[in-house]
Amino acid sequence: MRRITWMVVLTLFTCALAGGGGPPGPLAPDFAFQTINGQAVRLSALRGQAVIILFGDVHCTVCRDNDQLLRLYQDEYVDRDLTVISLHAHVTPLDLACYDAPFLFGVLTGRDPGVVIFHEYHATLPTTVFIDRRGRVRNVVHARLDESTLVRDLQGLL
Repeated sequence: MRRITWMVVLTLFTCALAGGGGPPGPLAPDFAFQTINGQAVRLSALRGQAVIILFGDVHCTVCRDNDQLLRLYQDEYVDRDLTVISLHAHVTPLDLACYDAPFLFGVLTGRDPGVVIFHEYHATLPTTVFIDRRGRVRNVVHARLDESTLVRDLQGLL
């Protein structure tokens, strides 16, 4: 029942925010993971920053394109407390390190080996979740990101 309720709430807020504005959604479920560099990260510790989570797969071309776009904007908005998290399931640490290495701009890249975080967020490939500074979900995109949507959603976060 909890899962269905969360999915309905998330869908309603996603639809409401599709026009680029509106009230913040539900509090983003907290989680912790370790980056490929060994840094422990907890989502709730990032409160006060805008956070974008990409749920991807190292073999997914659209996921890689979304990741590249998000990294460019994180670099551009580095002085505005924007944090991008790139999470991947079903991947070895070595494969993830090889995936991450060619990117020019680093983000918090990590694994969700038990797919627990993916399930909590009902992520499909790719899924991008926009979280405001108060830790509330502002938008969810289950597809390729286009730059105009990203800019609109960033304005709502920053």
